[in-house]
Formats: sequence, structure tokens, C-alpha cells
Amino acid sequence: MDDIFLRPYQQKFIEDVRNEFRHNHKRIVGVAPCGAGKTIITGWMIRESARKGKRSIFFVHRHELIKQTSETFDRLGIEHGIISAGFNEQLDLPVQIASVQTLARRLKKVSAPDFLICDECHHILANTYKKILNAYPDAYLLGVTATPQRMGGITLCDVFTSMVNGPTIDELIKLGNLTDFSYYSAKTKIDLKNVKVKFGEYVNSDLQKVMEDKRIIGSIVDNYKKLAKGKSAICYCVNVKHSKKVADAFLNAGISAAHVDGETPKAERESLVEGFRQGKIKVLCNAELFSEGFDVPHCQAVILARPTKSLTLFVQQALRPLRPDPDDPNKMAVIIDHVQNYLRHGLPNKVHDWSLDPNKPKTHLPAPEKECPECGRVVPLGTYVCPDCGYKFVTEEDKEARLIEHLGELLKVKKRISNTNNLQSIIHAPVSPEDFMEIAKKKDYQVGWVAIQSLKFATSYEDCLHIAQVCGYKKGWAWHKWEELKGKFSVDRRYI
Repeated sequence: MDDIFLRPYQQKFIEDVRNEFRHNHKRIVGVAPCGAGKTIITGWMIRESARKGKRSIFFVHRHELIKQTSETFDRLGIEHGIISAGFNEQLDLPVQIASVQTLARRLKKVSAPDFLICDECHHILANTYKKILNAYPDAYLLGVTATPQRMGGITLCDVFTSMVNGPTIDELIKLGNLTDFSYYSAKTKIDLKNVKVKFGEYVNSDLQKVMEDKRIIGSIVDNYKKLAKGKSAICYCVNVKHSKKVADAFLNAGISAAHVDGETPKAERESLVEGFRQGKIKVLCNAELFSEGFDVPHCQAVILARPTKSLTLFVQQALRPLRPDPDDPNKMAVIIDHVQNYLRHGLPNKVHDWSLDPNKPKTHLPAPEKECPECGRVVPLGTYVCPDCGYKFVTEEDKEARLIEHLGELLKVKKRISNTNNLQSIIHAPVSPEDFMEIAKKKDYQVGWVAIQSLKFATSYEDCLHIAQVCGYKKGWAWHKWEELKGKFSVDRRYI
């Protein structure tokens, strides 16, 4: 067992979680960025729990994270089993590391834990995760993530009742847990008007048509040579085809590069990653393979060649090169953003106002519009020629000239140190009608939303009556709502 000592912020994080558990918050989300040592923190808590005779399961969503977590637990001296394909089961051990998919299939074989830890818990609203939570309703749950929300800003309030915030990225840089970084981005936006969006993210096949342009790929290689020449860089591409083309472009320019994806045979993939770790491969091109949990301190730069609407994906990719390197104490990470993801999400060190407030129900918004500067006619956003006066918003010639003029030019983006004075370390999910009414006033939601959210926590006629009073409804409404609800308490509704 290695001598591992907790930093003060890690000790505080653990104590904050314990206090929330003591105050009957059984489902807590812990928020901390890459470099905060989330596996060390949770492993420390698991070890203390095991010493008290408690059973724990730490579950992850990707097979690659099993090995890294197991190595950390070994360093902490935690004897553990692994529930995942390809590993021999040791289900008698009180601590288990599990892949989500395998655990969900073997729930009947696995003894109920006292303590559940979900890694990268922004995935926890998926059905497989819900299956695990429903199987162990009495377990204390700690989810850890750097971005506690789903695509489109959907919060995790359906699972967690309390949020514990750890240090910010700027604080970790100051402490030396992360390196500082320089951020470069393109002057001109890449034209994404013909790229469709499904489930809150750009469609890969449409993105590929834009990003595989030879001039754009050439710009990626040229700017690597200008800004990160000789550095070990991970290049995040749209998909496998795009990644292979980018890797070939680097190779043709005399730069050692390789493509790797989820279908690459395991032995070959491990060999390529090891070559990258040793510096034999300078640029490792992939399509989202090395976003979560890929820890290579030797990585000095990232190249963002894939536009994304996902804040989670952006943060995970952009922070990859910020791991300190013992062999390079003066390391300055380089982030080359060819797709202006920072305009969508802010710089990687941005402090976000995370929340456990429930989301407003989806509404059908009118199509975005714009106004013709010549005649004032309001037209759909995608219109190229005004139907009244013939004004051309953007001509094909203009787009071509602009693309050629600015294609290879990048700007250094100035970053600001975030103000953390007002950052709350503990955030609770709203449960009372007064809580929801306060949210509704701030966000201009209707009273009906307050009633719908409050009824999720109603367990008696008196609760319904209280909701009616806060919302300005009559007693008859409370009676009818209680009649609808009272037959639903044969099971604990929190775990449905």
C-alpha cells in the first residue's frame, strides 16, 4: 500500500459528504473537476466503510476505467473484486468494482451493498443505471462528476437530493494539481447551418461532411506545427473516418500519428496508447474514445476538431492535457480549438452555477428568425435570399472567400481567473412548494409547474392542502389530488 495523504480540500469534501449523509440525504452528487482526485476520495471513503464491516460497489460505465480504478484501490490497500466481463468473480469480498452493464445483468448474484459510488454520474438517468438503483434502494449513494447535468442542461434532481461542490479548476491550478493552459481558437466560425441536431447533439454524419474538408484538415496539421510542435497531443475527431483522415494528414506531414477507436483490437489499442505514453506517437487521433478517465500526464496538448453541444464532452476533452507531469515541472498545456467550442461553453476554467432545480417541461418554441437589413422583412434563420427585396444574406462566393481567408488563422483566447467567493459548497434539491415557488419566480415559470413538482413529494392530504395554499388553489383541488395519489404508496416512490 502506498503512503497516500489527502489534501485539505479532499478532507473537506469527504466531511461534507458525511455530514449530508448524517442529515438523511442518502443520495448525494459530488462535483469536482479532472485532477481533484475523485477516485482517491471515493476510494478513501470505501476503505473506511469496509473497516466498519460495510459492503460497497464502485461502478463505472466504461471497461477502460476498471483497470485504472483497480490500480488506485490497490494503492489504497483495498482488497476488492471486479464485476466485469473477462474477470473472475470474487463476490464474497465486501468491496467490488463493477461495470454498469455487467452489474445490471448480475444483480441477483450480487449481495446488496451499503454504499454505492457511481463514477461519471452525469450518465445516471439512463435506464441501466436506474435498474441498479432500483435493485438497491436502501444503499447510500454517492455520484461523482465534473459536470452534474445531462445534455441540454437537464439536472440530476430526479436522483440526487444534495450536491457537494469541490474545488474549482483555477484552485487546482494554483495548488499544482493541474497545469496552467494556453487556449487558441479559430477566428471565424465553421459553417454548421446544414448540420442537424438530434437529442441535443450535432449529427456525426453531417459534421463529417464539414470537417473532412481538405483545407480544414490541413489547417489542423499546420496549427499543430505552429503552436504545439513536438508536443504529445490528443486530437478529438468527429468519427472513425474523419479520425483516420486526420491521422493520415499528420503522417504525410512527417509527424508520428495514429488513429484508434473502440473497434481497434484490444492488444493493438493498448500498444498504440503505450506508444503515445512513451512519446513515440506524437498525435493520437480518435473519436471520443479518450474523453473520460484517460489519464496520461505526458499529454501536453489537445486538438478539438469536433464541434459539440455537450458541455460535459467539451470539459472532459479540453482538460485532458492539464495533468501535471513530474518530468516536466514547467508544463504549459496547449488547447487548440478549431471549432470554437469555447463560444458554446466558455473556457475550461469557467465556474458553472450548477443546480438540482427541476427542469421546466419542454415547450415547442417558434422557429428562430432574422430581419432583412434592406427591407425589414422577418424571415426564417436559414433563409439566404430575402423573398421581398432579393437581399443575399451570405453568398456562396462570400463563404468560400471567408473560409480561405481565415481558415488557418487562430487567436489566443485570454482567460480570466474565476471568482469563487460566492460558490456554495452544499446545494440541496428543492422539496417544498415554497422552494419551487421561489424557482418559478426567478425563472418565470407558471404556478402549475410549482404544483406538479411539489406533488412529487406529497405523502398526505395535508401536504396537498399545503401545496394548494401556496399555489392559490381551492381545497377541492387538494382533495382530488390526494385521491389520485394515495393509492401509490405501496412502494417507495423515490425509487420508481
